[in-house]
Amino acid sequence: MTDDASTGGPSSEVDRSTSHPDTYSDRAYTWLSRNGLYVWAGISVVAIALAALAVPLLAFGSLAAIGGEESILAGGTAIVLLCTVLLLGLAVGLLSYAYLEVDRRGIPFVRDGGARTLAYDSIRTIETVAAGTFIGGLLTVLGLAVSVGTVPTILSVTVLAAAIGLPVTVLVHAVGRFMLFVADTG
Repeated sequence: MTDDASTGGPSSEVDRSTSHPDTYSDRAYTWLSRNGLYVWAGISVVAIALAALAVPLLAFGSLAAIGGEESILAGGTAIVLLCTVLLLGLAVGLLSYAYLEVDRRGIPFVRDGGARTLAYDSIRTIETVAAGTFIGGLLTVLGLAVSVGTVPTILSVTVLAAAIGLPVTVLVHAVGRFMLFVADTG
């Protein structure tokens, strides 16, 4: 269960048609293909736990702020900020790996590798779209908030959906990889 080679995913070898010397991107691709999912799953678990902690703090803190006590709301906001930073790191890591993977293996869904390759390409595409939507939406929200002062509700909902979907999709990928590992060893 150390890399995607057993799942029809990226192998530890670089599959480029041209020969390149061992570069930093080659080493990064090899490391990410072996260990990236574990790191991303860990970040996802921490982000989900922090979000679960932040929701009651924000709800109760909003009510307490009406009476003048703002420390609970400030604590909930700090947790949300930490969760956002974790999700940004997760999204950047996923997008970086997607770039390296396309550079080494080509675009998804064009290889003939059976059901495992199709499942791997599908989950990686969903992860990449969720990561791109989160980063792009968050940058757009920040830009609109600074320049115009308002943010359309649909954009806020899109960023929130991507923020929820991103770690959940990574955890689904990790569970699928674990189930595949168990099935292959049994």
